[in-house]
Amino acid sequence: MKWSEFKKTEKAGYIFIVLGILNWSGNFVAARGLAGTIDPATLNLLRWVLATLIFLPFGIKAFMKERHLVARYWKELSVIALCGISLYDTLVFIAGATSEALNMSLISTMSPLLTALIAQFFLKEKLKPSMYAGIAVSTFGVALLVTDGSLEALLHMRLAKGDLLILCTAMMSAIYNTVVNKVAGKISQTTLLMSCCLFGTLYIIPLYFWETGGQIVMPEFTYNLVVSLIYLSVFASILCYLFWNMAVEAIGASKAALFYYTLPPASAVVAWFVIHEPVNMNQVFSGMIILAGIIFALYGGSLNFMRRKAHNYG
Repeated sequence: MKWSEFKKTEKAGYIFIVLGILNWSGNFVAARGLAGTIDPATLNLLRWVLATLIFLPFGIKAFMKERHLVARYWKELSVIALCGISLYDTLVFIAGATSEALNMSLISTMSPLLTALIAQFFLKEKLKPSMYAGIAVSTFGVALLVTDGSLEALLHMRLAKGDLLILCTAMMSAIYNTVVNKVAGKISQTTLLMSCCLFGTLYIIPLYFWETGGQIVMPEFTYNLVVSLIYLSVFASILCYLFWNMAVEAIGASKAALFYYTLPPASAVVAWFVIHEPVNMNQVFSGMIILAGIIFALYGGSLNFMRRKAHNYG
């Protein structure tokens, strides 16, 4: 099978989504290490300026060759860049100033459900009841994870101003996945990513000047900041977005969005490996529930079919 054919298969889609999640999960570890040392919009701008410069030699040729497609789909590409690059990370950091970690984690899990609803309405994706059941199971797993097994914490949740911003980011990620799925196959992945880098960086600039009061303010470029920026630019930006977009094209927006649920346990594994944070049994158990929910959402109908078939043979 040729690469052009394989990359569009469901098997390839799941490989891409795993690679995307692995590259993305370190994003939270890096952000934790930079907390309090750099402003959100400044970090986002530096991250994507560097990512654009790194990817430019690889993407500019395809971008120029397909510039007529960029002109045709500039509205869709602008939405993708705004929702997935310019606003998403910036709003998450801003929300963190007033929203509690529990609220942020739980509200952000609405993204797969919102993606499923938007994809069903705009892209006419046919979703089975098992999809929504799986989303519910995975959401429960995330709740167990972020409350450290004490669901009583949910009763004491306090809504803050930042919670509305987190809800906005959940909607943005849903819109991002849906629009990427819409333009998939109409424009090459290289041009799509190059467009995201260029448009996204351009749209971050107003946010940067809004945050700095119209002044150019640069942080102190310490060793930790430089290494983190390189990681964020190469792995959590270029490779993550490339693999994620390829996965959305191969398996669809709704199925890809389900893997948002794996970010908390994946981040825990990366944190354990990189900065030696301990992993407890609640994290393992919650991760298993999250994975079970994803499997049921993807294959619930197929599992029922196989069970009935086995029963008939018995």
